[in-house]
Amino acid sequence: MKTALKIIAVLAILLIVGVVGIVWFVLGSADKIAKHAIERGGTYAMQVETTVSTVDVNLFGGTATMSGLNIANPNGFDTDHFLQLGESSASMNIESINTDTIVMPEIRLNGIDVILDKGGNPSNYNTILNSLKRFESGESKSADPAKPGKKLVIERLLLEDINIHVANMPGVSFAVGDVAVNIPEIELRDIGKEQSMTTAEVINLVVKTVLAAAVEAGGGIIPGDVLGELGNGLAGLESLSDMGIEAISDLKLDEALGGVQEEINKAAEDVQKKVDDAAKDIENKIDDATNELKNIFGNKKKDDEP
Repeated sequence: MKTALKIIAVLAILLIVGVVGIVWFVLGSADKIAKHAIERGGTYAMQVETTVSTVDVNLFGGTATMSGLNIANPNGFDTDHFLQLGESSASMNIESINTDTIVMPEIRLNGIDVILDKGGNPSNYNTILNSLKRFESGESKSADPAKPGKKLVIERLLLEDINIHVANMPGVSFAVGDVAVNIPEIELRDIGKEQSMTTAEVINLVVKTVLAAAVEAGGGIIPGDVLGELGNGLAGLESLSDMGIEAISDLKLDEALGGVQEEINKAAEDVQKKVDDAAKDIENKIDDATNELKNIFGNKKKDDEP
């Protein structure tokens, strides 16, 4: 009897150790999986190396933190980075963690640092924008590493303390470390609500939103030719409103995004209006001519009457 109890006790201990081991393995794997998804998603969207120092996922508490996100410059640039992020925090709907789509009530990205470097041809920002155009059009060179995988719905995304620098620009006195433009906060809502998004799509969203904010806030500070290049690049990207995303900001971000299609639509409307006006003008002239003929023949007939 004592032997049987000892066996049962040993089995119970082994079971507990096994469960604890599995839990620790799952927790450790969650950090690695999230880190891998962010790095691969950013690299895929922008075609430049994207790295993260640490990711800490608390599955039981439904929270996550990240530090040391770095989006590198394209080859040929001597500035430190294209974009760096100081720190971030996020909350997760625990019930959604085991589903294909993770619902995140809030993500905060604090201390976003961007360097617009014109020291190459094309510039670092034009190279990144060209990559984002390929990404949104589905013309990227390789298959999306985030597919299949978890998708995201983010109810509230806060971009805080955005600093824009300029570098290697002729005639500009800013040093590389000087902040040209600071944007205190941008809030985006309902991300992925219409269609859940991959990690790469979320990173694409963040980068183009920050660049659109630079255009809107940089007038009179950032050189006009740079603003023009940024505007032309952003105009080919999908606007926030078309993605079903609400932007809460003093900046008119949608005016910098999706402009190409808007211009096409406006041009088409202008052409149609000119056609309609010309047709109306012809119709009026025909009516005038018809009335004139009626008057002539009507008067002649009246004169011929005895």
